[in-house]
Amino acid sequence: MIRPGDVRTYVVPRETVANAVRSAEPTRPARPPLRYEAPAGWTDRGSSGMRLATLEIGGQGSGHEVTVIPAAGSLEANVARWLGQLDPAASPEVLAERAAAALGSADTVDVDGVKATVVALLGDHDASPSAEAILAAVIPTDDSSALFVKFKGPAVVARQERSAFVRFVSTIRWN
Repeated sequence: MIRPGDVRTYVVPRETVANAVRSAEPTRPARPPLRYEAPAGWTDRGSSGMRLATLEIGGQGSGHEVTVIPAAGSLEANVARWLGQLDPAASPEVLAERAAAALGSADTVDVDGVKATVVALLGDHDASPSAEAILAAVIPTDDSSALFVKFKGPAVVARQERSAFVRFVSTIRWN
């Protein structure tokens, strides 16, 4: 049973309705937060989801991607995590030792006035053709976060594209 006061009516000014309809209309996508130069042979696939950029090495369908994402965590912890992706059976202690060694031989590159660390986790030079490797760069954005630029794929591609990867990282600029 409906009682007095159960039914309420509201009056909405016409301008409010018009503004709501306008705000529901599609807008132009926001300007990407980064600018960069794609190396020769790399195809820019743009941004999606949490990826600020995705570039494909070797043409469409190659499956060899370089991604740029915002992330957090210490440089050492992330390098150890990446090494764990290459060798899931390794103990945390072994991964920490390998991470320290990788960071000891890491390169640095200037990225828009910020010192970025570039690591090449390539494994043995005599590794099988199916061996995987990781090229990664960590670009600090503040005290607790960074941009991670990462390629994970065949070691032969990582070795071949290493200098292009470093050049790519050095071209990154914030809009």
